[in-house]
Amino acid sequence: MYRSIFSYNCSNLKRVSFIKYSIEIGKIVEGALKHDQTKVINYTKQLICKLEEDHETYAAKKFTQLMDNKNSTNLSPMGITKEANLPIDLESRIEMVDVICPNDNDIEVILSKLNKEKFQSFILNRKNADKLNSAGIDVSNTLLLYGPPGCGKSKCAYLIAKELELPLVVARLDSLISSYLGTTAKNIRTLFEYAQKTPCVLFLDEFDAIAKARDDNNELGELKRVVNSLLQNVDSMSKDSLLIAATNHETLLDSAVWRRFDYKIEINLPEPETIIELIDLFTKNNIEFNFKEKKEFSILFNGLSGSDIEEIIKKAIRNSILNDSSFSKRDIYDEFFLNMNIIPQNCKNKREENIIKAKYLKNLDPIFSYSVIGDVLDLSKSTVYSLISEKGEVNE
Repeated sequence: MYRSIFSYNCSNLKRVSFIKYSIEIGKIVEGALKHDQTKVINYTKQLICKLEEDHETYAAKKFTQLMDNKNSTNLSPMGITKEANLPIDLESRIEMVDVICPNDNDIEVILSKLNKEKFQSFILNRKNADKLNSAGIDVSNTLLLYGPPGCGKSKCAYLIAKELELPLVVARLDSLISSYLGTTAKNIRTLFEYAQKTPCVLFLDEFDAIAKARDDNNELGELKRVVNSLLQNVDSMSKDSLLIAATNHETLLDSAVWRRFDYKIEINLPEPETIIELIDLFTKNNIEFNFKEKKEFSILFNGLSGSDIEEIIKKAIRNSILNDSSFSKRDIYDEFFLNMNIIPQNCKNKREENIIKAKYLKNLDPIFSYSVIGDVLDLSKSTVYSLISEKGEVNE
């Protein structure tokens, strides 16, 4: 098969700028020299897809014919499918990765303005890898995402894979990490070898589980072997490969691990402007709030993660459907009070519940006037004033 591909008469392709396809061609050559048929097939498929996208139909057709003549598998734009031979843990026989193809990836992510720019920079770097390579400039191929849980780090990995039109290969920690001595390090090597054989984005979530500081006195010697194996595999990665890692506990990471990542992006709790965008995303096709209402929500949800906000809004929508009622902002407020445990379980009656809610909102921000609170609680302005005027501590 290798001879067929490389004996092809390149004079027929003289109008094609092969600098643009240097990554794929380099990988095909590398696979051929190592007699790695999987790598040759996968990157030839990737090359065909790029040629077709650039309307180089003649070249794409010739490479397709070469593949067909070798009874290869059906061509897939990504060169990897869920049915492909995935790496497995030899002890448990469980697959070590899940593969999410771009066609199955309909993720939407809301980011701060600063993080949007950082991600655009990373994606632009990858999309122009051939251009950078031809100029002798290294391509950044590692990205570390860190920050509080529920802020969208995993979603960002999905977004990057979608933007680059590559499958996302998600490492499964339950099978990657083994209780057998030395097996985890072997699994890491197998995982990286697999990821380098095909165009993909390798994603290591909960990264601190395999990248914890080696000077931790509470850890056994096995951790040092695992981290050393990880560092060696990251160092030996081809610049054509792409690695994304995510952690909620960045302070636990080994200092040497930090240095291996070209890009480091902190995904923090959403800012007020981002919360407004999240509200638009999560309520899409259900209701449209005016700007003042969304401003109120941005204050109400301040300090919550994107995941928390999504959970509250989705539960509110679900409850309105189950109760056969029209969805409104009151449903979201009701779910917020319930989800955040604002109302104590020993609350005596509805009036006491309304007192707690009214005082909570009034103390939260001046935007929650008597009129606004009345609209939220379905009470008159005078009733709200009466409730708030009653003696008693606000339930924080």
